[in-house]
Amino acid sequence: MRFKLTSELCYFAGLADRVHSHERSRVEFTTSYDELAEKFVEYAIKLGVSTKKMIIEENEKTKHIYFYHSKLARIIQEVLDQRQFLPKKGKELAASFAAGMFDSSGHSLKGGIYLKNIEKKDELMLELMGVHTVNGYVLNARHFLGIIGGRSFMAKALLTKT
Repeated sequence: MRFKLTSELCYFAGLADRVHSHERSRVEFTTSYDELAEKFVEYAIKLGVSTKKMIIEENEKTKHIYFYHSKLARIIQEVLDQRQFLPKKGKELAASFAAGMFDSSGHSLKGGIYLKNIEKKDELMLELMGVHTVNGYVLNARHFLGIIGGRSFMAKALLTKT
């Protein structure tokens, strides 16, 4: 990787929907939470994206935000391609990526946690952090929440409920 890995970049890479192969410069995010939409925009601005280039489409349930930025899309794709090695580069980086991943596609189910669309690289990264998963279900949810709690909007909400 020819760029500086930061916790903000790792969180953003975990949060962003996967970069589309047919539109490699497009970065997007869909959510039903206004706070997460704001966080996505905030991080995009920190990473050099102009608000004039962001497109926000909303309906009564969700917000879909996207922009075209070839350099940032390439960097995000590199982080995604190498995410299984993040725990070896730094616990903070891996925890930030996992927090973004949870905010993007995580769900709480009767005391458990489910990560939608989890891939083998995600499972390996989480395993290196001591988080055990089976088919997207986190087996040690308390440990997972302890790792991502201070970085994740969704985890903070869950931790304040308990």
